[in-house]
Amino acid sequence: MGMDWDSLFKKYIWNEQTTPYFTAVPELNQRQGKSEIISYSLILGVLFAVISLFSMGKGVDQYGSGVGFYGFTVVCAAVIFGFLKNYYAALYLSATPLLSLAYLFLYGFGAERENVDTLIVTVVLLLMLRYSLRIVAIAKAYPLFPVRVEDIFRDNSGGL
Repeated sequence: MGMDWDSLFKKYIWNEQTTPYFTAVPELNQRQGKSEIISYSLILGVLFAVISLFSMGKGVDQYGSGVGFYGFTVVCAAVIFGFLKNYYAALYLSATPLLSLAYLFLYGFGAERENVDTLIVTVVLLLMLRYSLRIVAIAKAYPLFPVRVEDIFRDNSGGL
């Protein structure tokens, strides 16, 4: 008795309704847009919560840079965007990869870090910048997304 890997992959990893990352923005429905907004908010919220916690060090350079405060504001914007799907919160969150790249170029190149590490972080930030453009487009079009018929007539008996 073997496992059906194809159905498990479609159920947990790649599902058109919960992971629509390659679906064009005009073709999304509200459930797909909500799923993508929540996952983006979770990723940025957790990442910048960790960054803001680790930036509260004992050095004067860390206190003076404002990284901890900016990380806290990104966490607040991620919570607002995740719950309210606010367009302005999406714009604020879309600036985080750009500001992180600016911080990396101003303070990141040094003798204490390998160039390969800086290159990897730069590539990840560029990919996040590209994806943030999609998130802004989703936030702008979210009120106009169609609601699926299954979501309207879904019973409220609980469960997933």
